[in-house]
Amino acid sequence: ALKEAVQIFKVLVRAYARQLDNPHEFASTHYSVRSPFDYYYMAQAYVGALIDYDRSIVGGIKNFDTAKAQIDAGENVVLFANHQSEADAAFLTLMTEESHPGFGYSCRYVAGDRVVNDLMAKPFSMGRNLFCINSKKHINDVPELRSAKMKQNIKTVKEMEQKLKEGGQLIWIAPHGGRDRRAADGTLVPGEFDKDAVALMTKLALKAGAGGTKTHFYPFSMATYDLMPPPSGLEKSLGEKRVVNYTGCGIALAEEIDLSPEAVKARAGAKADLEKDELAVETAKQVYDAVCKLYTTIEGCTGTGSEFPLPEGAARPWKDATA
Repeated sequence: ALKEAVQIFKVLVRAYARQLDNPHEFASTHYSVRSPFDYYYMAQAYVGALIDYDRSIVGGIKNFDTAKAQIDAGENVVLFANHQSEADAAFLTLMTEESHPGFGYSCRYVAGDRVVNDLMAKPFSMGRNLFCINSKKHINDVPELRSAKMKQNIKTVKEMEQKLKEGGQLIWIAPHGGRDRRAADGTLVPGEFDKDAVALMTKLALKAGAGGTKTHFYPFSMATYDLMPPPSGLEKSLGEKRVVNYTGCGIALAEEIDLSPEAVKARAGAKADLEKDELAVETAKQVYDAVCKLYTTIEGCTGTGSEFPLPEGAARPWKDATA
Protein backbone atom coordinates (compact mmCIF):
# COMPACT_ATOMS: atom_id res chain seq x y z
CA ALA A 1 0.00 0.00 0.00
CA LEU A 2 2.85 2.39 0.84
CA LYS A 3 4.52 1.69 -2.50
CA GLU A 4 1.27 2.42 -4.35
CA ALA A 5 0.75 5.64 -2.38
CA VAL A 6 4.26 6.84 -3.19
CA GLN A 7 3.69 6.11 -6.88
CA ILE A 8 0.39 8.02 -6.89
CA PHE A 9 2.03 11.08 -5.31
CA LYS A 10 4.92 10.94 -7.79
CA VAL A 11 2.41 11.12 -10.63
CA LEU A 12 0.56 13.93 -8.85
CA VAL A 13 3.74 15.98 -8.45
CA ARG A 14 4.52 15.56 -12.15
CA ALA A 15 1.05 16.82 -13.01
CA TYR A 16 1.49 20.00 -10.96
CA ALA A 17 4.99 20.54 -12.33
CA ARG A 18 3.62 20.48 -15.88
CA GLN A 19 1.11 23.19 -14.96
CA LEU A 20 3.85 25.45 -13.60
CA ASP A 21 5.63 25.33 -16.95
CA ASN A 22 2.56 25.50 -19.18
CA PRO A 23 -0.73 26.36 -17.42
CA HIS A 24 -3.74 24.86 -19.17
CA GLU A 25 -6.54 27.14 -20.37
CA PHE A 26 -9.96 25.49 -20.52
CA ALA A 27 -12.17 25.98 -23.56
CA SER A 28 -15.96 26.16 -23.22
CA THR A 29 -16.05 22.47 -24.07
CA HIS A 30 -13.07 20.59 -22.64
CA TYR A 31 -12.06 17.08 -23.65
CA SER A 32 -10.24 14.67 -21.34
CA VAL A 33 -6.46 14.98 -21.69
CA ARG A 34 -4.90 11.50 -21.86
CA SER A 35 -1.55 12.30 -23.50
CA PRO A 36 1.30 13.08 -23.36
CA PHE A 37 0.32 13.05 -19.66
CA ASP A 38 -2.69 11.01 -18.57
CA TYR A 39 -4.62 13.35 -16.26
CA TYR A 40 -7.60 11.01 -16.21
CA TYR A 41 -5.55 8.12 -14.84
CA MET A 42 -3.91 10.40 -12.27
CA ALA A 43 -7.26 11.51 -10.85
CA GLN A 44 -8.76 8.02 -10.84
CA ALA A 45 -5.76 6.52 -9.06
CA TYR A 46 -5.71 9.26 -6.41
CA VAL A 47 -9.43 9.24 -5.63
CA GLY A 48 -9.76 5.47 -5.95
CA ALA A 49 -7.15 4.94 -3.25
CA LEU A 50 -9.33 6.89 -0.79
CA ILE A 51 -12.50 4.82 -1.23
CA ASP A 52 -13.41 2.02 1.18
CA TYR A 53 -15.13 -0.20 -1.36
CA ASP A 54 -16.32 -2.69 1.25
CA ARG A 55 -18.62 -0.01 2.71
CA SER A 56 -19.45 1.76 -0.54
CA ILE A 57 -22.77 1.53 -2.34
CA VAL A 58 -24.04 1.79 -5.90
CA GLY A 59 -27.79 2.27 -5.75
CA GLY A 60 -30.29 1.86 -8.57
CA ILE A 61 -28.33 -0.68 -10.62
CA LYS A 62 -31.33 -1.36 -12.88
CA ASN A 63 -31.68 2.37 -13.52
CA PHE A 64 -28.06 2.46 -14.68
CA ASP A 65 -28.97 -0.37 -17.08
CA THR A 66 -31.81 1.71 -18.50
CA ALA A 67 -29.74 4.89 -18.80
CA LYS A 68 -26.90 3.09 -20.56
CA ALA A 69 -29.32 1.50 -23.04
CA GLN A 70 -30.77 4.94 -23.82
CA ILE A 71 -27.31 6.39 -24.47
CA ASP A 72 -26.34 3.40 -26.62
CA ALA A 73 -29.50 4.06 -28.66
CA GLY A 74 -28.29 7.59 -29.42
CA GLU A 75 -30.49 9.34 -26.86
CA ASN A 76 -29.32 11.74 -24.15
CA VAL A 77 -29.24 11.25 -20.38
CA VAL A 78 -28.96 14.16 -17.93
CA LEU A 79 -28.10 13.49 -14.29
CA PHE A 80 -29.35 16.12 -11.83
CA ALA A 81 -27.01 15.58 -8.87
CA ASN A 82 -26.17 16.93 -5.48
CA HIS A 83 -22.48 17.76 -5.14
CA GLN A 84 -20.37 17.08 -2.03
CA SER A 85 -16.70 16.71 -2.92
CA GLU A 86 -14.17 18.16 -5.33
CA ALA A 87 -13.58 14.56 -6.35
CA ASP A 88 -17.19 13.92 -7.43
CA ALA A 89 -16.35 13.61 -11.13
CA ALA A 90 -14.31 10.48 -10.38
CA PHE A 91 -17.02 8.45 -8.69
CA LEU A 92 -19.28 7.63 -11.61
CA THR A 93 -16.47 5.70 -13.30
CA LEU A 94 -14.85 4.26 -10.17
CA MET A 95 -18.13 2.94 -8.79
CA THR A 96 -19.61 1.53 -12.03
CA GLU A 97 -16.63 0.26 -14.00
CA GLU A 98 -17.51 -3.37 -13.20
CA SER A 99 -21.25 -3.12 -13.76
CA HIS A 100 -21.23 -0.60 -16.63
CA PRO A 101 -17.72 -0.29 -18.15
CA GLY A 102 -17.07 3.06 -19.82
CA PHE A 103 -20.35 4.57 -18.62
CA GLY A 104 -18.74 7.18 -16.39
CA TYR A 105 -15.88 7.97 -18.73
CA SER A 106 -18.26 9.18 -21.42
CA CYS A 107 -19.89 11.66 -19.02
CA ARG A 108 -19.61 15.40 -19.59
CA TYR A 109 -19.63 17.41 -16.37
CA VAL A 110 -20.98 20.94 -16.11
CA ALA A 111 -18.08 22.61 -14.28
CA GLY A 112 -17.92 25.96 -12.51
CA ASP A 113 -15.08 28.44 -12.95
CA ARG A 114 -13.36 27.50 -9.68
CA VAL A 115 -12.91 23.90 -10.83
CA VAL A 116 -10.91 25.06 -13.84
CA ASN A 117 -9.07 28.00 -12.24
CA ASP A 118 -7.92 26.68 -8.87
CA LEU A 119 -4.31 25.50 -9.22
CA MET A 120 -4.89 22.44 -7.06
CA ALA A 121 -8.06 21.42 -8.89
CA LYS A 122 -6.94 22.02 -12.49
CA PRO A 123 -4.95 18.81 -13.09
CA PHE A 124 -7.90 16.75 -11.83
CA SER A 125 -10.30 18.68 -14.07
CA MET A 126 -8.10 18.21 -17.11
CA GLY A 127 -8.83 14.49 -17.10
CA ARG A 128 -12.59 15.05 -17.45
CA ASN A 129 -14.93 15.96 -20.26
CA LEU A 130 -16.34 19.32 -19.21
CA PHE A 131 -18.79 22.03 -20.14
CA CYS A 132 -17.27 25.10 -18.46
CA ILE A 133 -19.79 27.58 -17.05
CA ASN A 134 -19.15 30.44 -14.63
CA SER A 135 -21.51 29.96 -11.70
CA LYS A 136 -23.92 32.65 -10.57
CA LYS A 137 -22.42 32.48 -7.08
CA HIS A 138 -19.03 33.70 -8.29
CA ILE A 139 -19.70 35.57 -11.54
CA ASN A 140 -19.42 38.96 -9.79
CA ASP A 141 -16.36 38.11 -7.68
CA VAL A 142 -14.20 40.14 -10.09
CA PRO A 143 -16.55 42.78 -11.59
CA GLU A 144 -14.30 43.60 -14.54
CA LEU A 145 -14.44 39.95 -15.66
CA ARG A 146 -18.23 39.66 -15.54
CA SER A 147 -18.73 40.49 -19.23
CA ALA A 148 -16.15 37.96 -20.41
CA LYS A 149 -17.62 35.31 -18.14
CA MET A 150 -21.12 35.95 -19.49
CA LYS A 151 -19.86 35.60 -23.05
CA GLN A 152 -18.19 32.30 -22.22
CA ASN A 153 -21.40 31.04 -20.62
CA ILE A 154 -23.37 31.84 -23.78
CA LYS A 155 -20.78 30.02 -25.89
CA THR A 156 -20.85 27.00 -23.59
CA VAL A 157 -24.65 26.78 -23.65
CA LYS A 158 -24.65 26.84 -27.46
CA GLU A 159 -22.11 24.02 -27.50
CA MET A 160 -24.19 22.03 -25.00
CA GLU A 161 -27.20 22.49 -27.25
CA GLN A 162 -25.26 21.19 -30.24
CA LYS A 163 -24.02 18.12 -28.35
CA LEU A 164 -27.55 17.28 -27.22
CA LYS A 165 -28.76 17.54 -30.81
CA GLU A 166 -26.04 15.08 -31.83
CA GLY A 167 -27.37 12.61 -29.23
CA GLY A 168 -25.76 9.87 -27.18
CA GLN A 169 -24.68 12.32 -24.45
CA LEU A 170 -24.39 11.71 -20.71
CA ILE A 171 -24.33 15.00 -18.79
CA TRP A 172 -23.87 15.53 -15.04
CA ILE A 173 -25.00 18.84 -13.55
CA ALA A 174 -25.30 19.98 -9.94
CA PRO A 175 -28.22 22.47 -9.90
CA HIS A 176 -27.34 23.68 -6.40
CA GLY A 177 -24.37 25.46 -7.96
CA GLY A 178 -21.84 24.27 -5.41
CA ARG A 179 -21.05 21.64 -2.82
CA ASP A 180 -23.32 20.63 0.05
CA ARG A 181 -22.35 22.09 3.42
CA ARG A 182 -23.04 20.87 6.93
CA ALA A 183 -25.58 22.86 8.91
CA ALA A 184 -24.64 24.45 12.24
CA ASP A 185 -25.93 21.35 14.05
CA GLY A 186 -23.71 19.08 11.95
CA THR A 187 -26.44 17.63 9.76
CA LEU A 188 -25.76 17.23 6.05
CA VAL A 189 -28.41 17.26 3.34
CA PRO A 190 -28.24 18.10 -0.38
CA GLY A 191 -28.31 21.82 -1.11
CA GLU A 192 -31.50 23.12 -2.73
CA PHE A 193 -31.57 23.14 -6.52
CA ASP A 194 -31.56 26.35 -8.55
CA LYS A 195 -34.65 26.47 -10.75
CA ASP A 196 -32.75 28.22 -13.55
CA ALA A 197 -30.17 25.42 -13.79
CA VAL A 198 -32.89 22.79 -14.12
CA ALA A 199 -34.85 24.97 -16.56
CA LEU A 200 -31.77 25.42 -18.75
CA MET A 201 -31.41 21.67 -19.23
CA THR A 202 -35.10 21.12 -19.93
CA LYS A 203 -35.01 23.96 -22.46
CA LEU A 204 -31.97 22.52 -24.24
CA ALA A 205 -33.59 19.09 -24.22
CA LEU A 206 -36.70 20.54 -25.82
CA LYS A 207 -34.62 22.04 -28.62
CA ALA A 208 -32.83 18.73 -29.16
CA GLY A 209 -36.18 16.96 -29.16
CA ALA A 210 -37.46 19.22 -31.92
CA GLY A 211 -34.72 17.75 -34.08
CA GLY A 212 -35.67 14.20 -33.17
CA THR A 213 -33.22 13.49 -30.31
CA LYS A 214 -34.82 12.45 -27.03
CA THR A 215 -33.37 13.45 -23.64
CA HIS A 216 -34.00 11.59 -20.38
CA PHE A 217 -33.67 13.10 -16.90
CA TYR A 218 -32.54 11.24 -13.78
CA PRO A 219 -32.15 12.37 -10.15
CA PHE A 220 -28.67 11.30 -8.98
CA SER A 221 -27.59 11.19 -5.33
CA MET A 222 -24.01 11.31 -4.06
CA ALA A 223 -22.72 10.64 -0.53
CA THR A 224 -19.06 11.58 -0.94
CA TYR A 225 -18.60 14.44 1.53
CA ASP A 226 -16.17 12.75 3.93
CA LEU A 227 -13.61 11.88 1.24
CA MET A 228 -12.76 15.55 0.62
CA PRO A 229 -14.96 17.87 2.71
CA PRO A 230 -15.48 21.43 1.44
CA PRO A 231 -14.82 24.52 3.59
CA SER A 232 -17.61 25.26 6.05
CA GLY A 233 -18.50 28.49 4.27
CA LEU A 234 -18.55 29.90 0.75
CA GLU A 235 -15.16 31.36 -0.19
CA LYS A 236 -14.45 33.93 -2.90
CA SER A 237 -10.70 33.41 -3.00
CA LEU A 238 -9.09 30.38 -4.59
CA GLY A 239 -6.70 28.04 -2.79
CA GLU A 240 -8.90 26.49 -0.11
CA LYS A 241 -7.42 24.05 2.39
CA ARG A 242 -7.77 20.40 1.34
CA VAL A 243 -8.43 17.56 3.75
CA VAL A 244 -8.80 13.98 2.50
CA ASN A 245 -10.06 10.85 4.26
CA TYR A 246 -10.33 7.14 3.56
CA THR A 247 -14.06 6.48 3.59
CA GLY A 248 -16.99 4.61 2.20
CA CYS A 249 -18.91 6.49 -0.49
CA GLY A 250 -22.28 6.11 -2.12
CA ILE A 251 -23.91 6.97 -5.43
CA ALA A 252 -27.45 6.14 -6.46
CA LEU A 253 -29.51 6.67 -9.59
CA ALA A 254 -33.26 7.13 -9.24
CA GLU A 255 -35.79 6.12 -11.86
CA GLU A 256 -36.15 8.47 -14.82
CA ILE A 257 -38.31 11.49 -14.05
CA ASP A 258 -40.63 13.05 -16.63
CA LEU A 259 -40.11 16.82 -16.53
CA SER A 260 -42.65 17.79 -19.14
CA PRO A 261 -44.98 20.55 -17.88
CA GLU A 262 -47.91 18.13 -17.95
CA ALA A 263 -46.11 15.58 -15.78
CA VAL A 264 -44.84 18.19 -13.32
CA LYS A 265 -48.32 19.67 -12.94
CA ALA A 266 -49.87 16.23 -12.48
CA ARG A 267 -47.45 15.40 -9.66
CA ALA A 268 -48.13 18.81 -8.09
CA GLY A 269 -51.76 17.84 -7.60
CA ALA A 270 -53.72 20.77 -6.21
CA LYS A 271 -51.07 23.18 -7.53
CA ALA A 272 -51.78 22.19 -11.15
CA ASP A 273 -52.45 25.75 -12.35
CA LEU A 274 -48.90 27.09 -12.30
CA GLU A 275 -47.49 30.21 -13.89
CA LYS A 276 -44.20 29.93 -15.82
CA ASP A 277 -41.99 30.88 -12.88
CA GLU A 278 -44.01 28.75 -10.47
CA LEU A 279 -43.64 25.80 -12.85
CA ALA A 280 -39.85 26.25 -12.89
CA VAL A 281 -39.77 26.30 -9.08
CA GLU A 282 -41.97 23.21 -8.85
CA THR A 283 -39.90 21.33 -11.45
CA ALA A 284 -36.66 21.97 -9.57
CA LYS A 285 -38.32 21.04 -6.27
CA GLN A 286 -39.56 17.70 -7.60
CA VAL A 287 -36.10 16.75 -8.87
CA TYR A 288 -34.52 17.92 -5.62
CA ASP A 289 -36.99 15.96 -3.50
CA ALA A 290 -36.19 12.81 -5.48
CA VAL A 291 -32.46 13.32 -4.90
CA CYS A 292 -33.00 13.88 -1.17
CA LYS A 293 -35.18 10.79 -0.82
CA LEU A 294 -32.55 8.63 -2.51
CA TYR A 295 -29.77 10.26 -0.50
CA THR A 296 -31.23 8.93 2.76
CA THR A 297 -30.65 5.37 1.51
CA ILE A 298 -26.89 5.82 0.94
CA GLU A 299 -25.67 8.49 3.38
CA GLY A 300 -24.95 5.94 6.09
CA CYS A 301 -22.24 4.19 4.08
CA THR A 302 -19.71 6.98 4.64
CA GLY A 303 -16.94 6.58 7.16
CA THR A 304 -15.13 3.32 7.92
CA GLY A 305 -15.84 0.11 9.79
CA SER A 306 -18.00 -2.92 9.08
CA GLU A 307 -20.00 -3.27 5.89
CA PHE A 308 -23.02 -0.98 5.62
CA PRO A 309 -26.22 -2.92 4.82
CA LEU A 310 -27.18 -2.76 1.17
CA PRO A 311 -30.41 -0.91 0.36
CA GLU A 312 -32.84 -2.67 -1.97
CA GLY A 313 -31.67 -2.55 -5.58
CA ALA A 314 -28.11 -1.58 -4.60
CA ALA A 315 -24.76 -3.33 -4.93
CA ARG A 316 -21.15 -3.08 -3.86
CA PRO A 317 -18.84 -1.66 -6.51
CA TRP A 318 -16.52 -4.41 -7.81
CA LYS A 319 -17.93 -7.07 -5.44
CA ASP A 320 -21.42 -7.76 -6.78
CA ALA A 321 -22.13 -4.79 -9.02
CA THR A 322 -23.90 -6.96 -11.58
CA ALA A 323 -26.30 -8.44 -9.04
